[in-house]
Amino acid sequence: MRNDRVFFSKKIIVILLILLGLLMLGRFSLPWLGRVLVAGDEPRQSDLLVVLMGSGPDRMLGAVDLYDEGYAESILMVRNNVRGYDIAMEKGADIPHNSEVIKMVAVQLGVPEDEVIILPGDALSTQDEARHVRDYLVEHGDIDSIIIVTSKYHSGRAKKIFEKTFESLNRDLRVLSCPSEYDDFDADEWWKSREDLKRGIEEYMKLTVFCLYEQFKL
Repeated sequence: MRNDRVFFSKKIIVILLILLGLLMLGRFSLPWLGRVLVAGDEPRQSDLLVVLMGSGPDRMLGAVDLYDEGYAESILMVRNNVRGYDIAMEKGADIPHNSEVIKMVAVQLGVPEDEVIILPGDALSTQDEARHVRDYLVEHGDIDSIIIVTSKYHSGRAKKIFEKTFESLNRDLRVLSCPSEYDDFDADEWWKSREDLKRGIEEYMKLTVFCLYEQFKL
């Protein structure tokens, strides 16, 4: 009986040590999990800055900085879908669309209005934006390099989506990701902030969906 108790006690200790090890491993891997979400390339001279919708002015602010530094001569966006906007307009409301508001940020900061392009599309997702940009590039064969400007937590998945979508172009096209410095996502301590934790978890869920449905067609 005593030997059984000793064996049971040792078994409990081993289990507790394993659990402790897993907790420590998880704790030390959290910063890595945050950094995996971010794709930050060194900016290079490119043909076009592509600002992704889905946030506030922070993404456009990052694009304006890159524009002012001479990395591209034009900024492009895809008009995003805003639920209820068309109905509100039909009922007589006179309000600017989100994409127009974001364009106003660039124009008021000195970017010429004709250098900020809004593609029609009512995009519902990053995939939609990538497809509309691809269609634009089909019509503009002289463009062979773009810089994607989005939020830090969104940048890794966005770059994967754009690169995957652009494969059908059958031409070499360089895609750089330069997330906005005005985005406050903290990749090293993302689990300590409720907002960053929400962003991180949602981004991993969306990344999983992308891998399953966009790449493997499951």
